[in-house]
Amino acid sequence: MRDDEYRAMFELEERLWWYEGMRAVTASLLGPGLTDKKDLRLLDLGCGTGYSLAWLRDHFRIADVYGIDVSPHAAAFWRTRALNTLALASVDKLPFEEGEFDLATCFDVIYQLNDERASSAISEIHRVLKPGALLFIREPAYQWMRGGHDVAVGTHRRYTLTDLRRLLRATYANTLLFWAAAPHRLLSKLRGSSQSDVKPAPRWLNNLLGAALKLEAHLLGRVTFPFGLSAIILAEKESR
Repeated sequence: MRDDEYRAMFELEERLWWYEGMRAVTASLLGPGLTDKKDLRLLDLGCGTGYSLAWLRDHFRIADVYGIDVSPHAAAFWRTRALNTLALASVDKLPFEEGEFDLATCFDVIYQLNDERASSAISEIHRVLKPGALLFIREPAYQWMRGGHDVAVGTHRRYTLTDLRRLLRATYANTLLFWAAAPHRLLSKLRGSSQSDVKPAPRWLNNLLGAALKLEAHLLGRVTFPFGLSAIILAEKESR
């Protein structure tokens, strides 16, 4: 990921429609699985500026939270999040012992790795999870949707649900906005653009797009979407 992307994320994560909507999607899908779980230890993989980890901590009331990211540019923002259990590390070489965590989240991280490293990352995540632990993965969907934003954030590949294995609950997200985004991405690809999509939007548009994603988050508790801009899996590690 380009260094300037971390600054853009830091400035917009709290209020940009995409981040707000995806937090609602995460809450809708992950929340029911955490209802009966107590004293959780959470690991956020590729935690970026730390905003998502801080949100997970506060929203789900998880006291014991950890995060890793490979970028020193991301680490520069960690102290603003009141997080002190973060480390510079790669998702395919985790600095933790076997079976340490009850929950791991991985938001748009695996897509930046080549296939060999992605496979190693999944093995490493599996290693550090306890039996019965949950894993929530969200990745950009469809290789044909690759565009300028993918260049800006260092995308290696996009995924379909078929690509993501060991599924407990799988769905696509950002379905309602799919038909609006697809032409934009294809045009960006034809133009050879390398511009990021992480940029401010007019308030009315930000509110409209955010409302669409929040509606989708509500529906995800009842239906599984057949396509969308993001592929999401919720998996459970086998119990011994």
